[in-house]
Amino acid sequence: MQSKNPILTRVETYADIQHPMTVQGTVQKSVMLTVIAAVVGLAVFFYTALTANVGFAYAASMVGMFGGIILAMITVFKPQTARALAIPYALFEGAFLGGISFVFQMKYPGAPLQALLATFVTSFVLFGLYKYRIIRATEKFKAVVMSATIAIAIVFVVQIVMQLLFASSIPYIFESNWLGLGLAAFVAVIASLNLILDFDVIENAAMQHAPQSFEWTCAISLLATLVWMYISFLRLIGLIRD
Repeated sequence: MQSKNPILTRVETYADIQHPMTVQGTVQKSVMLTVIAAVVGLAVFFYTALTANVGFAYAASMVGMFGGIILAMITVFKPQTARALAIPYALFEGAFLGGISFVFQMKYPGAPLQALLATFVTSFVLFGLYKYRIIRATEKFKAVVMSATIAIAIVFVVQIVMQLLFASSIPYIFESNWLGLGLAAFVAVIASLNLILDFDVIENAAMQHAPQSFEWTCAISLLATLVWMYISFLRLIGLIRD
């Protein structure tokens, strides 16, 4: 029942026969958080467009990103806080999405809409593939996706450290060349495949009668994965445009 999605890796579920989680309950909560994030994102995007306040977009994206990371980490180490932190997390993610989308819209007109369509189409396709058991979350599949996710995380942490401390970048792989495009496409694929792991976690947790509060944890996890997918597609489209 393990997923490499950071929200789920440290969660230990226990059976709750009287008030178990359900797949339907998780879906409902996931939709609610996604709608909240989308509404906030659209509000930030159109407010910035109407006021031409680019600084607001950058501020919203930074506050949303770090706020989301902090709440996600709290949820990782204290899963029981998921119910209270779910809506604030969606608000932060919405601010991040709205701000970063406007920044990309200025540089690559139409890119946010293309990334949004790619995210939803990919999500529905993967859900169908998982539902009809065309793709199975086997142990080998999980190991490959987990290993790739860890490798991507390490690369991006190194990149951030180099930018903050040395004002430099890892050569080639973050540039508009074939190597950079290849890495961006690889990241988008791995981000998408994490949905399969999350679907598997939800299904197995419901079968094992995990407590109902775990629905909020799974909902946060799914939103985090969707945001990662969207940003990955956004970045890939930007590199292709360059």
